[in-house]
Amino acid sequence: MKKYDPDFEFEELEGEAMEIFQEFYCNFLTGNKEYLDMVCGGTASALCKAHIELREKEGWRFKYEELLSASNCFFQGGMVENRLPQFIYHIEVQEFDEKVDVKKGGKFEPAEGAQ
Repeated sequence: MKKYDPDFEFEELEGEAMEIFQEFYCNFLTGNKEYLDMVCGGTASALCKAHIELREKEGWRFKYEELLSASNCFFQGGMVENRLPQFIYHIEVQEFDEKVDVKKGGKFEPAEGAQ
């Protein structure tokens, strides 16, 4: 990375990766496809969009659109593909997994089958 950016600091990237991931995941929970298009591509983008479209089709959304916590950010690897750096991290997250049936007027009622 120093070849591409002489000011690159690996230690700073870990903190930034945590912030970026939290922003990404909250936008995933809210179903913000436009944001997801800006920050991810390929398989990750397709998977996120498929989950969001499934929610829309089934008529539910997440009640809580924030993470409880994100921690233990570990660098797993990296590569440069098509002159773009890519980094892989393992991040542990906690969230409430409660769903809301939007077909019932958006009231905070658990979706059928939700626990």
